Amino acid sequence: MSKRLGHLVTTIAFLVRHRQLASLWSRIRHKLHSETLSFGLRRDLTIPFTAPDANLPLTIRPLAERDIPVLLGTDAPSGTEEGAKDRTARRLLVQEQISTCYVAVTPDDQPCYMQWLIGSGENERIRTFFAGGFPQLAPDEALLEYAFTLEAYRGQRIMPCAMAQIAQKAADFGAQRVITFVIHNNIPSLKGCKRAGFVPHLLRHDRWRLFRRRLTFTRLPDGTPYPFDVEPQSHDSTAHPSPALAGEGTRRTEYASVPS
Repeated sequence: MSKRLGHLVTTIAFLVRHRQLASLWSRIRHKLHSETLSFGLRRDLTIPFTAPDANLPLTIRPLAERDIPVLLGTDAPSGTEEGAKDRTARRLLVQEQISTCYVAVTPDDQPCYMQWLIGSGENERIRTFFAGGFPQLAPDEALLEYAFTLEAYRGQRIMPCAMAQIAQKAADFGAQRVITFVIHNNIPSLKGCKRAGFVPHLLRHDRWRLFRRRLTFTRLPDGTPYPFDVEPQSHDSTAHPSPALAGEGTRRTEYASVPS
């Protein structure tokens, strides 16, 4: 059995065992027919940067076993189907034991935020778990992904504060650049990433048809603005798309995955 097929079987078994049938069906629908556009954002760790403050004091530490039910428990009051799917996805990544998940905790050691910082040594496991959804990391790169803020702590500016500090930890294992990906119209997350020191670097066009995936990574010119920093365009149907979304004057690298 291939690693990718083995991972798929494990994922399905996990979702069925935990009665996450809505999440299972959502994943099936996504891989049958979907198309998404995401920004790949990058932070250069060689450039000094001061993490912004949150509305409460935070400390960053690795995820502990005791944090998992607090952040990702099945009986957590998420209130939405999206919240339940977010928890399920992160519990699957916890199960994979891909290093390293960090949490932001309050002064009384209450976890309120989590995110994975992954080095290039995990390239193969990244490719398997995320079905090839990220470019291969160079030796001096790290991937920052799967951020999650506990609902009770949202609106406290925790994400940019914690994200900036977690990204900086990549320097401890020799990385100089950290990348992360955000759906192009998720403006709150994009603004949080900007406050954490990240700038637009890539566009990822992700297309699924009948369980086959096609990915296009487009390099953006240096200095490309965030979409919310660009003045609204005319509604004239002949107007050209924003340079940031059009990827003008850039290079493309395409990846087509096997069925997953």
